[in-house]
Amino acid sequence: MKRLGLKFNEKAVGLILIILGLAWLWRGWLASPRSGAIQDVGAETGQKAISQKTILMETGRTSCKVLTVFDGDTLGCDLNQDGRIQKPQEQVRLLGIDSPEMRYSRKNPTYGSQHPTDEPFAKEASQWLTEAAQGKTVYLEWDQRRLDKYQRTLAYVFAESTAPQSLNAQLLAKGYATVLFLGKNRRYEPEFKAAEQQARSKQQGLWATDF
Repeated sequence: MKRLGLKFNEKAVGLILIILGLAWLWRGWLASPRSGAIQDVGAETGQKAISQKTILMETGRTSCKVLTVFDGDTLGCDLNQDGRIQKPQEQVRLLGIDSPEMRYSRKNPTYGSQHPTDEPFAKEASQWLTEAAQGKTVYLEWDQRRLDKYQRTLAYVFAESTAPQSLNAQLLAKGYATVLFLGKNRRYEPEFKAAEQQARSKQQGLWATDF
């Protein structure tokens, strides 16, 4: 009977130890961070980063910093984050619009002449885009075709990751550009035509009667 009692006690103690071990492992698992969860340390920063990444994925936009503005419809965006603009791919041509030409543009009728001049409102368009974008992070949205014949990047440019209206459309609404859609890149064509019509009706910029 004593030997049986000893065996019984040994089995009971062993079972208790196993139960305690499993309970300790379960407690440790509950205390550990789950896969994909945000840890307490730096949780706020981590949540912002994840939220921003999610927003960009949902909107289909790519962020980059604008290092320079070439004119009213072209800017230099640091897509590869090396601190400089590598032409031509990092020259971003704003889709759906055409702004007046600066004197140094080959498309300017006075280019190469003895006294080249800016087209009307070319300087205003360039200045507005500079104030809106230069030195700031912007968000690029692609259309069907990503590069033009000069291998420049084609994009709709937004000041915020979730901004409803692009800088392209705002230039049209201010009368600093005209609508220009080529090929299949026509995602915002109705909106852009409405913005241009708004500038026309208010006689703003290019549509002013006294410039």
